[in-house]
Amino acid sequence: MDWNEAVRKLYICLNLKRRVVGIKFCRSRDDFEKAPGICPLRPMNYCQAVAAASYGNGIRLKRESFKCSGGLRALGICRDDPRNLHGENWARLGMYEAGVCRTVREKMDFLEDEAFGVAAAPAESFDRTPDVVIVIGTPYVMMRISQAYAYHYGMPENLRFAGNQAFCAECTSRPYKTGDLNFSMLCIGTRHQAGWDDTEAAAGISGRIAENVADGLWKTVNIMESDENKARIEAAARAQGFDIRIRYHYNYYMDC
Repeated sequence: MDWNEAVRKLYICLNLKRRVVGIKFCRSRDDFEKAPGICPLRPMNYCQAVAAASYGNGIRLKRESFKCSGGLRALGICRDDPRNLHGENWARLGMYEAGVCRTVREKMDFLEDEAFGVAAAPAESFDRTPDVVIVIGTPYVMMRISQAYAYHYGMPENLRFAGNQAFCAECTSRPYKTGDLNFSMLCIGTRHQAGWDDTEAAAGISGRIAENVADGLWKTVNIMESDENKARIEAAARAQGFDIRIRYHYNYYMDC
């Protein structure tokens, strides 16, 4: 499977209201200039760039384009963190008990390799698999991604989230660093700043496994989906030129 095919299968299998978002780390100015998307005229939050990409707009951010310092540090674009190196700022804000702040900060995956910038764009904008793939959707969508992952890899063992720095840390730096899958219930900052719906959550998928997750979705349609969803998937697959064999009136809980 190539990346184009994987993206098409993601859209066919998942009934999404938003685009699947691809994230690319740019290691040089030249790499940054060649990445998909435009540079904003004013600084913006990384999660706002992800939201823009989920609506079809590619955004490229370099150091001076970041409005949120948390995103800069989580993504390794600026590693200095004098105010919150051990969770001091979170303690000041009362986000956690004083003794917990250090533990949360130490377990949050901030990237060490400094990048020039980052590009967030619809997944289909990339010629090859991006570094991280982000899917935003309902709990049902998250369930299907979990099932697709488990088809190839079994129980996910690298999940870590706390409802803090949802898109920069939980959905991007964590899966990038582990080469694995992570989920996020989002955070209050991004819900206020980027306007996500209360019913939305997100999955961050390392580019190393993204094509296998798409394949897992495809291969579990018959065993997991309802007849109503199968009819939608079959129609979408046929329209895309895919030969898919749908088995109706059947799934695992009927046949167990």
